[in-house]
Amino acid sequence: MIVEQGTHHLKLIAAGIVSMVFMLVCLTGFIVSAATGKGINTDAASDDRIWNLGTISMNYNAYMNGVWKLDFRSASEGFVKEQDMTIADADAQQLYADISCGTVPDGAELILWLVQGEVAKSMDVTSLSGPLEYPLHEFENGKVHVRLEIKGVKDTVSEIYVQ
Repeated sequence: MIVEQGTHHLKLIAAGIVSMVFMLVCLTGFIVSAATGKGINTDAASDDRIWNLGTISMNYNAYMNGVWKLDFRSASEGFVKEQDMTIADADAQQLYADISCGTVPDGAELILWLVQGEVAKSMDVTSLSGPLEYPLHEFENGKVHVRLEIKGVKDTVSEIYVQ
């Protein structure tokens, strides 16, 4: 007697093929979008979320009790690391930044950005001789994006807070 075997898994196989095609279409769309730069914000002065296409080699990154501590070895050119902080009294408070760059090749720099709505302020903090104290009276009470734009510096340790 001959037993006929059917393909009872045909629906599952078809669903798997459709799923794989859909994944490939989505992946291709993401790669094309990233390659053309459309829809990806890399502008450190923007109030929108920053997307980094590079990498950062961190030792430590923490935000506790209003203090942002960032310690990194190196990062891709133009990598932006961000932390949102809160300004409670813009007329009385200041931003404090204690930053030291261990390795600064020629032309390298570290830029500190403060961005809130249409207000965007930047400061070169590559070679601070002491902690930076920056008044916040140009900003409003509320959330402010604090960003470090890394342009070639390495072995950097920072502690940033609003007080």
